[in-house]
Amino acid sequence: MNIAVSMTKANRLERKKKHEDAAKIYGDILAKFPKNARAQAALASLQKKIAQDLNPPLAQQKELAAAFERGDYAKVASACTTLLTTHKRSAFLWTLLGKCHLQSKNLDEAATILNMACELNPKDPSALSAFGDVRRAQGETDNALELYHKALSLDGTNLGALNNMANTLMDLGRIAEAEPLLEKATKLAPENPVILFNYSTVLLKSGRMEQAKALLEKATKLAPELRSAQYNLAQLQSLDGDKQAAIKRFETILNADPGDDRTRADKLHVQAHLNDWTWIEEYQQVRRQLGLTSKACSAFASLTFEDNPDLLRLRTQAYANTLLPKVAPAKPLPVELMGAERPDRLRIGYFSSDYHDHATMRLMAGLFEAHDQSRFDIIAYSFDPEPEDAMRRRVSQAVTSFKDISKLSDAAATELAIADGLDIAIDLKGFTGNNRTTLFANRLAPTHISYLGFPGTLGSTAIDYFIGDHVTCPAGSERYFEEHLIRLPHSYQVNDDKRPLSGHQYTRKDCGLPDGGFVFCSFNSSYKITPVEFDIWMRLLDQVEDSVLWLLDCSDSSKQNLRREAAARGQDPDRLIFAPRIAQEEHLARHQAADLFLDTFVVNAHTTASDALWAGLPVLTMPGRQFASRVGASLVSAMGLPEMITKSAAEYEARALELARDPDALAALRSKLQRNRRSAPLFDTTGFTRSLEQGFDMAHERYLQGLPPAHIDVTDSPALGATPPHWPLRTPSVAPAVSAP
Repeated sequence: MNIAVSMTKANRLERKKKHEDAAKIYGDILAKFPKNARAQAALASLQKKIAQDLNPPLAQQKELAAAFERGDYAKVASACTTLLTTHKRSAFLWTLLGKCHLQSKNLDEAATILNMACELNPKDPSALSAFGDVRRAQGETDNALELYHKALSLDGTNLGALNNMANTLMDLGRIAEAEPLLEKATKLAPENPVILFNYSTVLLKSGRMEQAKALLEKATKLAPELRSAQYNLAQLQSLDGDKQAAIKRFETILNADPGDDRTRADKLHVQAHLNDWTWIEEYQQVRRQLGLTSKACSAFASLTFEDNPDLLRLRTQAYANTLLPKVAPAKPLPVELMGAERPDRLRIGYFSSDYHDHATMRLMAGLFEAHDQSRFDIIAYSFDPEPEDAMRRRVSQAVTSFKDISKLSDAAATELAIADGLDIAIDLKGFTGNNRTTLFANRLAPTHISYLGFPGTLGSTAIDYFIGDHVTCPAGSERYFEEHLIRLPHSYQVNDDKRPLSGHQYTRKDCGLPDGGFVFCSFNSSYKITPVEFDIWMRLLDQVEDSVLWLLDCSDSSKQNLRREAAARGQDPDRLIFAPRIAQEEHLARHQAADLFLDTFVVNAHTTASDALWAGLPVLTMPGRQFASRVGASLVSAMGLPEMITKSAAEYEARALELARDPDALAALRSKLQRNRRSAPLFDTTGFTRSLEQGFDMAHERYLQGLPPAHIDVTDSPALGATPPHWPLRTPSVAPAVSAP
């Protein structure tokens, strides 16, 4: 090679703007003569020119980047398109244009453009990360994760890749993998409110509430307009008992966005917890559209607002559609298995976060011990962050297998359940706290059942059956459920006949009650008490001399509001006495200091009513229309006390007054309750378990016959007595449209 001739040729090509051809010649020279200083200098100078020709001037790049940050996406996209006619191979312009299309939701255009940017500069982490964002938005999760991984391999501090890869992993339920990415991002950008919020979300999903709360407090101070952070912080404040602060924060969000139904429903529910009954008038103003025209609102809050099961189903369906937008359909039985015999042991999986000392396990522990393990394999799947306790040990010893899936992603948990070959998967949580009902959007087993945790439909085709009874789910109530009903012969609610009561004999003095006078009691949560019940209770105090109302101490604000409401009705606030929370065995024992338990209406006492009946305290109830308002009647009926079920508010008040004025009638009732306690179906744990197992068998038999789910009535066995009386749905005219939570 003649170096002089080659250099002259390269110089001539440079003058003709054929930079790539010139660069090739310089490269060929240096390949043979790597120390040639003239060629080195010429190539370096040419590369600088190429870079200047590829991209617009640096000042213009900065101006475009600033406009993009301001959100002027259309303006920036137009400018980039114009500049690309001159700077056709500018990776900067292609990347920025692709990001503009991504922000404008033009995903196909963004994908094409960012693919070009990555071809032009395959080592640009910004382009790779943005391309990953496009693939994530298109649902191509694996491709997105690969692109984020490439971006981070080139620049481990790329905040976009760290943040969005973590978000993608969170979407997949891979929380443990997302956490270190966001922890690193937070260290790199400790003042970035979005990253602080995302890291708090990971911590919330991991059960680390205090750490999450600290991050949310910082994020909301840095960016008060970040509503998602404000919303989550309000939720945490409510859980921590700082409900007044939560209400103020919810109101701040609503001031900025009055149409945010999710936030409004949560605010109303928190107000109900405080017995701040101004929520009722506000609810009446929005009830027709709440949760139906804007953001879906909490299904649990919805069932507490009013006794309207048709409206509740619509709201719950809207909520379910946001949480479970895609539901895997049930797989048909293979033709070769059609008509197959029942396996020797059906494999039943119970999914819950309550495998500890919790109301659900206080009811269910005996069921796990009573299951016929010659016919059933019982697998408990726990996503419970609580530490090991006596209840958890009791359940784990009773079941065939106890599996902790708290650290598993949804995908991994689904794989495990499928590998376990479940015949029936049961969700014990529904739309209550710490649930993983999203697991059931996958097909964990041929049959999915909702039981006990959520007192109503889950509004999703993800669930095949809902377990109820003939009182909670009378004829005509089928339309209130997305699921098919398995009606048990007595109460749907299981009870543990081994629940211990403290041996302590509580006196009225021990409980802060007067020595004489009648004690009306209602240990329901404060949110269930509305003016409808409260008006009746105050009239009862008027008519029964020296009587008192014994309530659960839920919060200082609730107590203050209830005492104020009592005074407004002409009552001495001191006639309301509040019971502090104590250990469960002690709480059960102190029921004996009361005379009569008064149920609430829209949402009855559930476990609370069983507590009272188990402790020997009569429960007076009035069934409504929705499932949650008929539980009291179900329990009392299964206890063999139909005389404690009233058909109207007037009858409820008259019956309470009659018992308060007739000590002999009350004594006879308590005596009957004590006799029935060991013989009635409500506390027959073994009998209940056999009925439930029969329901499982009947549902699985339909599957083996290749039949779709259908409503199932479990017949009574002779040993358990007769089917309870039918209590028809109370018509809406008996109670006002809003007889709140």
